Amino acid sequence: MSDSRKKPIRKKQSVSDRNTVSIDMWRYYLMWGVVIFCFLALVGRAFYVQIINHDFLQNKLNANILRTETVKAMRGVIYDRHGVPLAISTPIMKIVIDPRDYFENKQLHKEITTELKKDPNNRKLKRQLPDKNLNLDELADAVGMDRTELHKKMNDRPRSRYLVLKKEVPPQQADLIAKRNFQGVYAEKTYKRYYPQPQPNAQIIGLTNSEDSGIEGLEMQLNTRLAGKDGQQQIIRDKRGNRVKDPEIVKEVEAGENITLSIDSRLQYIMYRELTAAGVANNARSATAIAVDVKTGEILAMASWPSYNPNDKNGLSNKDAMRNRGAVDSFEPGSTMKPLTVAMALESGKYMPNTVVNTAPGSMRVGNHTIRDTHNYGALTLGGIIQKSSNVGVAKIALSLPYEALPTFYKRIGFGERSAVRFPGESAGLILPKSKWNVSEVATMAYGYGLNATVLQLADAYAMIANNGKKVPLSLYKLDEQPQGEQIIDPKIANQVLLMMETATLPGGTATRATIPGYRVAGKTGTAHKLRPDRKGYSQTDYRALFAGVAPVSDPRIAMVVVVENPKGSYYGGTVSAPVFARVMQESLRLLNVPLDKPLDAPKTNK
Repeated sequence: MSDSRKKPIRKKQSVSDRNTVSIDMWRYYLMWGVVIFCFLALVGRAFYVQIINHDFLQNKLNANILRTETVKAMRGVIYDRHGVPLAISTPIMKIVIDPRDYFENKQLHKEITTELKKDPNNRKLKRQLPDKNLNLDELADAVGMDRTELHKKMNDRPRSRYLVLKKEVPPQQADLIAKRNFQGVYAEKTYKRYYPQPQPNAQIIGLTNSEDSGIEGLEMQLNTRLAGKDGQQQIIRDKRGNRVKDPEIVKEVEAGENITLSIDSRLQYIMYRELTAAGVANNARSATAIAVDVKTGEILAMASWPSYNPNDKNGLSNKDAMRNRGAVDSFEPGSTMKPLTVAMALESGKYMPNTVVNTAPGSMRVGNHTIRDTHNYGALTLGGIIQKSSNVGVAKIALSLPYEALPTFYKRIGFGERSAVRFPGESAGLILPKSKWNVSEVATMAYGYGLNATVLQLADAYAMIANNGKKVPLSLYKLDEQPQGEQIIDPKIANQVLLMMETATLPGGTATRATIPGYRVAGKTGTAHKLRPDRKGYSQTDYRALFAGVAPVSDPRIAMVVVVENPKGSYYGGTVSAPVFARVMQESLRLLNVPLDKPLDAPKTNK
């Protein structure tokens, strides 16, 4: 064999074979690991978004496209006893802007406009361009605002979602503003309170504020019942502020309750008219009156002069005119208390209607002061004491009984506590505490000094006498059923006192100007000195003229009290207040179709 025999060539092994497989496998696993990781990350993110953070993100979305709006409830109507509206609500609009929405769209408009300058034919950008009116100066002019003021308000609250531009905008004007297509501006429906018969009823009804919430009178007292409950609706809007779906009711609106008062608006107008005439004619500070149905306790009319117009929110500076004086003011009622003192004397059993009291010489000394009559009336029966309005007579009666008899009797009638009306701010009046019941106080209380009463309390007391001694709670609301009363004094005594009061309106009495053709009238005048402003004694120039009475005597229907403060010139209750009583009572009885109870006076003929 030759040495030249070829040796088999051995193939050289690659050192990289094993490493290549390893690297390929590592890359394989890495790729799948990345895929799986991304998949898990996506699943985790989806779980986080859909489950864990769902509410937060949904709220963020809703904040941009979903707005919850309040739907104002319509305030209830206040009616008089015959269904005549005294307070009603009319639809009115409120113009509102969303500053955040406005500024976001303004910025978007600026950015897109800048891009369009570079590429004017970009249709996509043109479609995204806000198409709303962004001119704040035009908006200010449309709603009647100062331009500078609007810019300042917007810049002060750029992230706010709610800024009121103008309240109480008529619906027609709101429609015109809406057609101007201002960015972020919309109208909210609300209601404005309107009072068809303002001045006569103002102090009873009261008024509401700009938010339609009661702030005076019955509007305030009955606010919860009248206001109702606001509803809610959700509005979906796109990024341009356009509504893209009909509103969805979230909470139904509940209208306010309608209220029917006991007031007769016809009598109320007559009373206010006569009080105004008397107040102006006598240059008085004020005049107040109340008329009560004696059988039901319903207040048919309650008015004061001067008054105010609740429809004019710019004319509410005279707070004195806004007070319901009949309920809020308390005062010394003077001689109008004398019939009640006589009723107490009859109830004691010590006195009879024909009992004679000697009032001579027309004055008497009690403690350190003197009680006087205008004349020396001499011997008077109890009826004569009322007819002549004798201070000495009632003082002697009161002092002849235990000192506690008179103030206790007054308190039993209702003086010293608020009436059943419970009008906002109503006064309870004042009966001095028992420790003050001495000879001087009891003597002066007998003729209406040393105690405070309201017109409501006086009307309540006279209605009780007219209703055979039975007291029914006073009410400002129309009643469907006859209320149960409380027998305060014996019906016989009440009738005796009523007949005595009738003599005050007959010739020789102090209230002849309170008479009414065709009707018998019973009543009592009062002329009271007013306390001086420093409360050190009584003024010799300031008076309070009063008259309290009922009609017709044969079957009493209405009790009425008239009070005129600080009349100038004539200041007697018989000459100032009694004529007001007669005019209002005459028309009231006619309107209520109350039968006559005495013949009409024959017409005078010239011979």
